[in-house]
Amino acid sequence: MTTPGHAKGMAEPATPVGPTVLAAWTSTLVRALDDRGIDGLALAQAAGIDPSVFDVSGARIPLTCTTELWRLAIEATGDPCLGLDVSEYVRPNTFHALSLGVAVSASVQEALDRMVRFSMIVLNTSMESAGSRQGSRFVYTSKPLRGVVAPAHEAVEAIMACTVRAARFLGDHSVSPCEVRLMRPEAPSPSRFESFFRCPVRYGSDHYRTTFEAAVVSRPLGSPSADLARTADRLSAEYIERVRKAGAVANQVRETVDGLLGIEEPTPSAVASRLAMSPRTLQRKLQLESTTFRDVVAEARISRAKQLMAADHLGADVIARRLGFSDAAAFRRAFKRRTGMTAGEFAAHRR
Repeated sequence: MTTPGHAKGMAEPATPVGPTVLAAWTSTLVRALDDRGIDGLALAQAAGIDPSVFDVSGARIPLTCTTELWRLAIEATGDPCLGLDVSEYVRPNTFHALSLGVAVSASVQEALDRMVRFSMIVLNTSMESAGSRQGSRFVYTSKPLRGVVAPAHEAVEAIMACTVRAARFLGDHSVSPCEVRLMRPEAPSPSRFESFFRCPVRYGSDHYRTTFEAAVVSRPLGSPSADLARTADRLSAEYIERVRKAGAVANQVRETVDGLLGIEEPTPSAVASRLAMSPRTLQRKLQLESTTFRDVVAEARISRAKQLMAADHLGADVIARRLGFSDAAAFRRAFKRRTGMTAGEFAAHRR
């Protein structure tokens, strides 16, 4: 978010149903892993992410996949503060038009407000963000929406770190928050949060918060451009609107797969023939919607599994056989990865 980048030429960012993350932002984690000698693309594939999505401008990735990538990344690096370093890998075009809007803001405060206003570019339908003035301070908060799987702590911390780096780039290196609150239960050992943010950090909060002194962030910047800012805001708003309307083919595939479950294996050929297209065309259309056939099938299976557990109270063995999982263990792993809870926890909650 620190320097202007190319804001045009974005692909129509159709997305699967549910929270999604900007692929260009996820690629910063991949590059950070590569620089540590870890194969970032291999981990992305292990998390269910098709590496080709990183080459599609404006593409998006299901939050469930990026959350799994963060889990694998922390496991591979052993660094719970990895998000602080990932924020260093932001490029001029990482956030598309939002990057330009931030770079030409009239003040750090205006840039921070712009980040809040267009936060759905980075992560949509999962977090609620807000900014407000409270006395002599500006407070920026973010909180997971109810009923939606929250992103990994490290992912949100990376975004917060990116915000602070942008403030320091636009203002000067001395700009820092006066307070930060994180939702992770306790400080990691060792912790680098205090030294990075240069302020007290509170853990175990029910929301994320970054607080700045108004006198620091409201100072005018040297080279703003109101015209460019308006153009960037328009492009950002248009992109968000396209995201909201996207996902047509993925929805058709999901409905078709749902009709096949328990009757025949929902292969690409079987589904494509019912949608009057070739398997290759189907895969290409899904790629443009930043998802894969495998992801859509997985979502449909988990959705049907929830229905079976809620209505028929079936066990994992029976559900695994009905829905085409190799065994009950594979079903349990898939359920936890997609929902954030075990099948047992879901069944207990429904009861």
